Amino acid sequence: MPAPKAPWLLPLKKRALDCRLYGHADYVPFLVLGRSRVGSNLLRGLLNAHPQITAFGEIFRDPGCFDWDHTGYFRSSASHKLLARDPVRFLDERVFGRYPRTTGAVGFKIFYYHARDGSASSVWQYLRERRDLRVIHLKRENLLQTHVSRKRAALTSRWVNTTGQPDAAESITLDYEQCLDDFRQTRAWERQGDDYFSGHLVLPVRYEPLAADPGAEATRIQEFLGIRPHDVVPTTTRQSHQPLSRTISNYAVLKEQFTGTEWERFFTE
Repeated sequence: MPAPKAPWLLPLKKRALDCRLYGHADYVPFLVLGRSRVGSNLLRGLLNAHPQITAFGEIFRDPGCFDWDHTGYFRSSASHKLLARDPVRFLDERVFGRYPRTTGAVGFKIFYYHARDGSASSVWQYLRERRDLRVIHLKRENLLQTHVSRKRAALTSRWVNTTGQPDAAESITLDYEQCLDDFRQTRAWERQGDDYFSGHLVLPVRYEPLAADPGAEATRIQEFLGIRPHDVVPTTTRQSHQPLSRTISNYAVLKEQFTGTEWERFFTE
């Protein structure tokens, strides 16, 4: 006698069948382009708070692991195999497939350095050739904040704050050359991203105004996606409220080293 189906799978499978039979693909496909620690989790939370938007996470983050980063979508071995074998078909069928009629926009996050090896690299050409794809290009003005945030997250293994409680106030020491390389690399990635998707509708979004007034930025993004504006609230919060001068143990030395360079504006405290 076959084992009974897991009860939570039944409504998911019924929903998938309903979408194939009665759903539609006449929605706006979009991409959130950026790098780590520039507010992509904040942005994705705001997008998913709108009832007409589905925003998946970093599908191509890890070649050996597949996760929607989205509640209500289970990971199946068939999806994982399809992603590994034919990532373009995976995007066509599993990401930009058919959705309920109420869906107005569907997209996912991809970082500059994702899907650069093996069969996964084919997705970049696919994305550029999809001229109907709208691109939200997310950047952060203060790259020192980005560098610090990534260093802290790597040390604590805490990448998202959904509790509202700030992380423990721990200081870190930064290396000048590592900072410089990170600043240059990030700006190069940003320019390459702008060039690569120059034939698309692109909305530049900065972390600083997004964090300062998420409601206003969310409205601007919803309008860019052709969605009727809907009030949304963030589902994540900042992980640290400590100023850089206290977070970075060698802040004064680092500030002096960057004085007179194009990066000195990151040291304003």
